[in-house]
Amino acid sequence: MKRMVAIVLALALCLGCMSFAAAEEKTKLTAVFIAHPLTQSVYDMEWLMQIEEDAGVDIEWEQIYTDWNQVKSTRFASGDIPDLLFNATGDSDYTTYEGLFMELTDLIDQYAPNVKAMFEEEPDTLALAKTMDGKIYATPKFQGKWPDCNGVMFINKTWLDALGLEVPTTLSELKNVLIAFRDGDPNGNGNNADEVPMDFNGWFGGAYSLSNLIGSWGIQLVNWGYDGYFAEGGVIKNFAVDERYKAMMTYLADLYAEGLINPNAITNDYSMFQSLSRGDADGNALVGVVLGWEETDKFGPNIYNQYIPCGPFTDDVDELATSEPRWTYDFSGLNMSSNRVAMSAKCANPEAAMKFIDKFYEPQHSVESLFGGVLDGNLEIVADDHYKVLDPPEEAHTDNGTWKWTSTFADNGPMYIRRATQIDMAKDMAFALAERDQYKEAIARIDMENEYYPQFLMKYSVEDQNTLAQLQVGITSVTDSWWGMWMTGEADINDTWEDYVAEVNANGLDQVLAIRQAAYDAWKAQ
Repeated sequence: MKRMVAIVLALALCLGCMSFAAAEEKTKLTAVFIAHPLTQSVYDMEWLMQIEEDAGVDIEWEQIYTDWNQVKSTRFASGDIPDLLFNATGDSDYTTYEGLFMELTDLIDQYAPNVKAMFEEEPDTLALAKTMDGKIYATPKFQGKWPDCNGVMFINKTWLDALGLEVPTTLSELKNVLIAFRDGDPNGNGNNADEVPMDFNGWFGGAYSLSNLIGSWGIQLVNWGYDGYFAEGGVIKNFAVDERYKAMMTYLADLYAEGLINPNAITNDYSMFQSLSRGDADGNALVGVVLGWEETDKFGPNIYNQYIPCGPFTDDVDELATSEPRWTYDFSGLNMSSNRVAMSAKCANPEAAMKFIDKFYEPQHSVESLFGGVLDGNLEIVADDHYKVLDPPEEAHTDNGTWKWTSTFADNGPMYIRRATQIDMAKDMAFALAERDQYKEAIARIDMENEYYPQFLMKYSVEDQNTLAQLQVGITSVTDSWWGMWMTGEADINDTWEDYVAEVNANGLDQVLAIRQAAYDAWKAQ
């Protein structure tokens, strides 16, 4: 018996030593995560702790919520960076701080099968990850379940019904509906002066700006059309100097003169824009037509069911009419981002670090990175590669979108959500996807060979980057100063158009277009 006890004790001691040794064998790494202000501590994310366990690493995390762009240059210049950097770098950092970051191509090839699969199955992600000279310093993301466009134009169907009107399909019909909204007290509160027929936010590149209406004149924007750039027939152009933009501004100036556009929209910030759409304290809707992301987010829990999607509108108001209106195609911008995770060139265990990064790109962990973990109660496994996003618990007193940002890395995380992965979305995303059915026909008109211009995939030399940045400041100063004056009637577009175009061109637009064209052609050649 004594001998048996001794053997058992010896085995227990041996197993304890082995367990201790296994724990000691975990590779220690450091990491920084630039988080959304709502995001909880990474140490409270059970799914993330499980990834560390599965990868055999022990991460010492630093979580930064604000002012990273103000302090990162000091840290990068000093070389004071951790092994891994999540959501913390930009393309220019790799040239500005040459030698600070690890080149990842060979590590991905050897230790990251999920990242490799993403590059092979979604080639744009590889183009996104590469620098101009073909190197990779950070892994991107692909969350292929977001919709084809960002902005939805909503119209108050309850108001239409109250006034006996149909949903407009042309620009002239839209104007007539807005006039009826202005005059007819459609919210029925006895005050026909509190309704705002149409509202907007921002301008060039604004997801919720009336510049999105440029599609009614046949111009195809991609990823919000930042600064007015677009491709047509394989040629890079800027709609700010296009006759079709002049036609659009003429139309909008007419709406503004009729009191159909919110006069405060030009100066309102986003919070004011959002607040107005949610109605007054008595539950009355105040806005007739407006762009937004999703109905419950835009209009709140009380009046969202009054609104339906509308547009695009056929141009029937001028000689530039086209029978095939377009709508902005934002799929790549909504579903891909660069620089999710970078690695220090001084990382002592790059193989372990790369294996850890690759764990985020596994099917389940990718969904968890975006929506929250199975272990955390955010996600349910329905079947193999099939997940259900769960509603937040009642005690959380929050909505699905806020809970996502609170619980996990959300859109700031590394991930590869395959197109084949099935996700039963929460109410907000289910609505967002259904609302975009309105634009499928218009978006299908895009010529992917000659009109698809994802600006964030273009690569430029340091010299060209600096030139573009410097020239764009001058161009933007001109374009931004004129559209508001034209809309409000402070300046007449017909009297000032030619001088305006000359001023934009004098600020280097031709040079910008030439640089962008070369980058676009090089990207297509890949």
